[in-house]
Amino acid sequence: MSQASLFLCYNGRVLKDHEFVASHRNRAFKYGDGFFETMHFAYGHVQLLEQHFERIRRAMDDLQMFNNVLLQPKLIENEIKHLISANHFFNGARVRLTVFREDGGLYRPAGNKANYLIEVASLDALNYPLNSEGLHIDLYLKHSKSTGINYFYKSLNSKVSILGSILASELMVDDCLLINSKGELIESTNSNLFIIKDLNVYTPAIESGCVDGIMRGEVIKIIKNSNLNLHTYSFFTPKDIISFDEIFLTNAIKGIQWVGAYHQKRYDNKITKQLHSQLVKTIMPESFK
Repeated sequence: MSQASLFLCYNGRVLKDHEFVASHRNRAFKYGDGFFETMHFAYGHVQLLEQHFERIRRAMDDLQMFNNVLLQPKLIENEIKHLISANHFFNGARVRLTVFREDGGLYRPAGNKANYLIEVASLDALNYPLNSEGLHIDLYLKHSKSTGINYFYKSLNSKVSILGSILASELMVDDCLLINSKGELIESTNSNLFIIKDLNVYTPAIESGCVDGIMRGEVIKIIKNSNLNLHTYSFFTPKDIISFDEIFLTNAIKGIQWVGAYHQKRYDNKITKQLHSQLVKTIMPESFK
C-alpha cells in the first residue's frame, strides 16, 4: 500500500507537509491557474524524465508562465531525489509536480512567474507490473471534454475526470471511459485509451481532447516497431465498445493495464501482454535486466 509524503518541496525548499499553507490569494485555489505532472521514480531516477519535462515546457508556454528552475530537468530530479530520501522511500515512488502562477490579480494576473510544489508517495513496485485481473470499466457520459490540443497537459481543472471517478466508485468498477464533445471515446479518468480490433491498434489523437500522455507516447513507439497496424485518430463511440477485441489503458505510474470487462462483455489480453512485455524491456535500465 502506498505511503503519503511526510515532506514536500515548495520552490526548492523541503517542508514538513503541515508547514505548507497556501495563501488565500493562491491562483491554483481561486482560478485553477496551473497544471500538474505525474511521474514514476524508480531505480534512482525519474522514468522518462526528458519526455515529462518537454510536456512541462509546452504547458508553461501555453499558460504563459515562466520559471527557469522548471526548465532544468536534472535540477528538479535532484530535488525529487532529496525529497524521496527525506521521506525514507526505498522502493518506487509516485511524484506529483504541481505548477501554478504566483499569487495576485483577478482574471488578469499580477505576474506570470510559476511556483511549484513536489509531493511523493511510495509505490509497492519499482517497475510496471501487469494487472493479474482485468479492469472492470463503465462509461461516464454526463459531461464531455472539448476537442482540440488544449488538454495535452493535466489541468488543475479536472472536473470531467473527477466526476467520472465518482461514478466509477458508485458503480463499483475500476474506471470509466470519457467522451469528447463529438461523443467519441477519448480516454479514461486517469489514463490514455488503446483499442485493439482485428490486429489494428487505435488510440485517439491529441486533437480529440485526450491528454498527451508520456506512457502513451512510449507505447506508440513500441507499436510502430511491431507487426501491428497503428491508427492515431478517434471515431469510436460508446456503442462500439462491445465490438473491441482488447482494451488497455496507459499512464506514467502503472504503465499498461488491461481491461477485462464492460458490463457482460469480456476482453482478451493476448496482444496487450506482448506490448507490456516489450514496454518493460524498453524502459527498465540495462543494469536491472
